[in-house]
Amino acid sequence: MALEWFQRHAGTEQPWPESLSTPEGPTFLATRAKGIYKPGWSEYALSARQVLNSRYDEMGPYPREDGTWSYGYFQENEDPEARDSEFTNRGLMLCWQDAVPVGVMRQTRPRPAVRYEILGLALVAGWDEGYFFFEGFGSNALAHPGGTNTEIDLLAAEQQHLAAESHSFDPTGILDSRRKVLAQIVRRRGQQEFREKLLVAYGGRCAITGCDAVEALEAAHIIPYRGAETNSVQNGLLLRADIHNLFDLGLISVRPETMMVVVSDRLMTTSYRELAGSRLREPVNPIHRPSVDALSEHLGWTGL
Repeated sequence: MALEWFQRHAGTEQPWPESLSTPEGPTFLATRAKGIYKPGWSEYALSARQVLNSRYDEMGPYPREDGTWSYGYFQENEDPEARDSEFTNRGLMLCWQDAVPVGVMRQTRPRPAVRYEILGLALVAGWDEGYFFFEGFGSNALAHPGGTNTEIDLLAAEQQHLAAESHSFDPTGILDSRRKVLAQIVRRRGQQEFREKLLVAYGGRCAITGCDAVEALEAAHIIPYRGAETNSVQNGLLLRADIHNLFDLGLISVRPETMMVVVSDRLMTTSYRELAGSRLREPVNPIHRPSVDALSEHLGWTGL
């Protein structure tokens, strides 16, 4: 019933939503105490609310021609590392895990005549560096599948929005923005020692293409760099520079159960389509082979 309210009122402006009467008692749609509302009777978050002049940044919402929309909503707690310390964030993470929709609303007028734009229902499409990425349902009750494509779309739209405001556009800024949001996980050469170990482990060849031009090979982290402990050979792949970039952008990944390369649909009209279904070149030494758990996490993050 609560989610139906957001669906019915999508695209409208409303005052603060009153509680709904149910046989079990009143059901609230949001809380003034927090932006994310996770009812006590559910393990899932029910709604996410953005207020005017919030200390948390947002991206969007950005509508699409098909009626769907994407939105970047910053978590509660300014420190991304502290995400799971907040029960509200944990509720949204469960929504992502189990594909449970949430209602989304944004404040448009301050008190005393407070009003909210009801964006409607959305799926949590991912999380990265503090941002939850929402994929909003269109009028046909369909939403985009999400994954890393949502994040890239949002960052591209945000860059275009900022460029429009400044009356200029720098296409290289799209990727620059993503690198900032991902806290510089694109390590072009990686730490020198880490790279040297990967060069030895992979025999000086790209794990995906087989390229043996050492100058073009980079140390890629499977799970993003989070300190020295992530510089393990098992958390690394030796990749050609362009493949490294696509891997970090989530457009190329590896299926851990088969070690087969997976390529995004976005690349299937390019020469990179030839990599789809190829087998990862693993180190001869078993202790240097990439972690199955790390590859699984990367694949899950990409949504491929």
